[in-house]
Amino acid sequence: MRTLLFLTLVSVSSLLMAQAEKPFLDVSIEIFDMNLPQDVLRQEQAQIYPAVRQAEARYLPSFLKLTLQESGAWGAVRLLPDVDIGAELQISASILNSDGATLELELLAMDATDRVWLSKRYQNVAVDSVSLNQPLLGTDPFLYLYAEISNDLLATYRTLTTEQIQEIKEVATLRYAASLAPEAFGDFLVQEEGLYRLNRLPADNDPLLLRVKEIREHEYVFIDVVDEQFQDFFVSIKPIYDMWRKYRRDQMASEADKIRRETQQGNDMRRGSYISLKESYNNFRWARMQDQYLDELNEGFTNEVLPTDITLEDSIYQLSGTLEEQYREWRDILREFYLLENAGQ
Repeated sequence: MRTLLFLTLVSVSSLLMAQAEKPFLDVSIEIFDMNLPQDVLRQEQAQIYPAVRQAEARYLPSFLKLTLQESGAWGAVRLLPDVDIGAELQISASILNSDGATLELELLAMDATDRVWLSKRYQNVAVDSVSLNQPLLGTDPFLYLYAEISNDLLATYRTLTTEQIQEIKEVATLRYAASLAPEAFGDFLVQEEGLYRLNRLPADNDPLLLRVKEIREHEYVFIDVVDEQFQDFFVSIKPIYDMWRKYRRDQMASEADKIRRETQQGNDMRRGSYISLKESYNNFRWARMQDQYLDELNEGFTNEVLPTDITLEDSIYQLSGTLEEQYREWRDILREFYLLENAGQ
């Protein structure tokens, strides 16, 4: 029933938008903040494992991206290693809790004008019985959390007029242009009450604006390469991550059952009894399984960060380091390239 409700909401939302003939907005999703305590002792007390949390910071937004794409209500949905300066709609989130049984996110969604669409805490418990025709989406135990985010975004979208959406798209282009050449594009926008507004628009055939759009397309080339790496990571890590979460739920259920039995029996279980031996074996089994899953998650995370070769105007640039570092390096290259080309204008 809940699955049917989700699909119905998405279908109705898409139909309403098609009737209104509003422009589609592109969505940029930043990899999630791990919210990882620096102190190792605090990590252990909270049972937060760095390898798992690093994987989740990329896996969870990848799933959100798939959810938004499946709704058919948006333009390009991109997953990026950092905030997108020229985003039409930017989504960021912090992982507050993820233990296999519960997922809790603090999510912020803002459009290019800095209008806040969502600033909300989302929480849901795992549902093992979820099943959809889409194999990647249908098996996630927190599908309803992502469906809630998707429906909330669509609800905000429906409140905007076509003119407001068009302004968002124009402001996004000019904010990106101003990041490359603030002296040329800085006065096209003004801020009023914390929101960006159009002051004036450049001519459609403005050579500087046309070059900015070309540079933006070059940036998308890198984003497409990164997106492939994120997608490969998501597909490869999903089976082991699903098993990790199932293992954590089983482990917590076993621990809760043990506490319940000890309470019922007055804590008088004899050491060496069958139940005690069974619990010792379970503890050993949990530890072995945890080590195995952590090793595989670590390996998947390490393999995700690969050097990237990008061609720009017949020149090949090799980017290395983390994806975040590669993305920042590529942005610096594009800005220098733009400034060099337009130095004499």
